[in-house]
Amino acid sequence: MSGKAGDSLGVQAMEVGLKLLDPLVAAGAPLNLKTIAEAVGFPPPKAHRYLVSLIRARLVEQDEITGRYGLGPLAIGLGLTALGMIDKDRLGRIAVSDLRMETDHTACLAVWGTGGPTIAAVETSASAGAVFLAMRIGSVLSLLRSATGRVFLAHMPRDIVAPCLEAERATDRISAKKIESLIADTRRLGFGAVDEILNPGVSAVSAPVFDHDGNLLYAITSVGQTAHFDTSPESRVVRLLLEKTRAVSKRLGCTDAILDEIQSSGREKR
Repeated sequence: MSGKAGDSLGVQAMEVGLKLLDPLVAAGAPLNLKTIAEAVGFPPPKAHRYLVSLIRARLVEQDEITGRYGLGPLAIGLGLTALGMIDKDRLGRIAVSDLRMETDHTACLAVWGTGGPTIAAVETSASAGAVFLAMRIGSVLSLLRSATGRVFLAHMPRDIVAPCLEAERATDRISAKKIESLIADTRRLGFGAVDEILNPGVSAVSAPVFDHDGNLLYAITSVGQTAHFDTSPESRVVRLLLEKTRAVSKRLGCTDAILDEIQSSGREKR
């Protein structure tokens, strides 16, 4: 016996039945029988039989008024327990390390600190050069002039970013209209980007990671020399960045529905 769960015999009926939980998790809301059945490729009668068993197991519950199916108390309890066991920072650091290795650009993780967006972890590219020496753990980044800062500006509650924002506006003299434009662009694209604003020859892109409620936890950023760093939405580095931040957000319980809502509606926590 190998001892690996993937190599062992299992209960096929259980594996098949649990597939019906996937659309409920992805939607983040109750669904009708037809929608669930179509999502898993089952005829409605077959899906209904499995849902009855899942209800008995308290993994699914059915609303008596609408007839829609949602996650049951056991499924919710399992989810909350799993979330409590996740090392959120470790997931972010792994994503930063992977991003650096896959792009050969410096990558960092930033959190909100007392002074604003603050670097909490850095993976420096071997070819970065002295230009990135300023990117050290504990460095505080500009809200308006850094890709990382724009992510926090777009997704943090306004009352939290207000003191730092007003301090920057006092020196940068940037208009309120310009700030709102930066916020709107960052939300619409799903990432922040700057080209040679803070440092000549240096560009950066940054994307948010959200928790299960859609709250911003931290930002992951990639930084490179402008001559070899494409900040356009179609670029490889942006695609990889968005893939990794979305994957971490989903691992932390943020559903596709919440992520899509944040981007499409410009939702923010106030």
